[in-house]
Amino acid sequence: MKRLCSPPYNTQEPVVLKKIAHDNNNEDKTDDHSNTANDPISDVDEDDLVTGQKESIDFPTRLGKCEVCAALEARYTCPKCEVKTCCLNCVRIHKKELECDGIRDRTKFIPLKDMTKMDFMSDYYFLEECTRYVEDRKGDRVKRYTRYNCELPIHLYRLRQAAKDRKCTLKILVQNFERHKENTTYYDWKTKKIWWRIKWIFVNAGSLCYVDEKCLEDRYLRDLLDKYVNKESEEEVPEKRKLEYYQSKGVQRLKVLLKSEGIKKCKDRFYLLDVNKTLKENLRGKTLVEYPCIYISYEEDASGFDVIDSDEDVEAVTKQHLDNLETYRQAVLEKQRREKDKSSSTDEEEDANDIIAMQKLQKETRRKERQRKREEYERKQNNNFLFTDEQLMEVLSSTTEDEEDQDQ
Repeated sequence: MKRLCSPPYNTQEPVVLKKIAHDNNNEDKTDDHSNTANDPISDVDEDDLVTGQKESIDFPTRLGKCEVCAALEARYTCPKCEVKTCCLNCVRIHKKELECDGIRDRTKFIPLKDMTKMDFMSDYYFLEECTRYVEDRKGDRVKRYTRYNCELPIHLYRLRQAAKDRKCTLKILVQNFERHKENTTYYDWKTKKIWWRIKWIFVNAGSLCYVDEKCLEDRYLRDLLDKYVNKESEEEVPEKRKLEYYQSKGVQRLKVLLKSEGIKKCKDRFYLLDVNKTLKENLRGKTLVEYPCIYISYEEDASGFDVIDSDEDVEAVTKQHLDNLETYRQAVLEKQRREKDKSSSTDEEEDANDIIAMQKLQKETRRKERQRKREEYERKQNNNFLFTDEQLMEVLSSTTEDEEDQDQ
């Protein structure tokens, strides 16, 4: 028994040509041409057949035309940018042109009226993942706390306290920071000395960087720079030939700058250091994060470096910033007080109006009640007309006295 099936959207079946290779050398070529002429399918071009095959597959969809090639009907929608595409090549082109990774944005705003059950479930799963992420961080010994809510190890505590005794503020980062991992600064408990890790950056030599892992705080800055800017120095320094201009200038004519931390606009601000003072004296009154980063330039006016003239300048800028914050806070408090007074006065007026309206309503209610009692009495009055007026006056008078007592 044959089963009848409904035809597809396009009932025209694609025509496929199958070429058969004849290896018989005795066959006449003219016969082949005659057979080809008699075959009606042989007149159809292969390109037309391929086009017809594509058209047979390309049926209208609800997505419309492809937004990349605009030739075929779209079949796919990008989860992130919602671009309609028809094939893999168009998907790749749209990712390249729009720099789209094709990953759906799970935090994209969706109006409440457009949300579906799938959107609610997606948000629920997203919150579950956030909860698991937080719980995982709580269980990680490295990432579950910061330096501000935990006790420092004894060696870091001693180092920070020693820097504080020298009027230097030292800030320690969390363990997983790269700058903390590479820091080799330590405090020698026996000699009561700090050995600093210093990062030297020569800005006029392509930001060439050198690191000294152990620099005693009592050494002069010129002695620490000697191996870099002195040609006759016996210490081997890689790529020292790039420092020829620094060597020609001499250490006394170089501008040595310390990256500022903990002040307003500290990103582009620097302290000017004195090469004729010790490292301990140069770091006095400064704020450091893990270890000092020192920039060296041979230019008189180094571009891109906002040099802080003195500590008084820092104090003045900080004081001005605090004054501005206090002024802004006072203005906000004054504005809130005015709004509160205005709202309170408005509330009082509204309360007074409500009381007046309530009193009017009560008077109207009492008037209607008296009218109702009069009508009820008139309907139930007795046939004895001698006492009718007296009883009516008694009822009305008692009602009036009760209402007057309520009004008072």
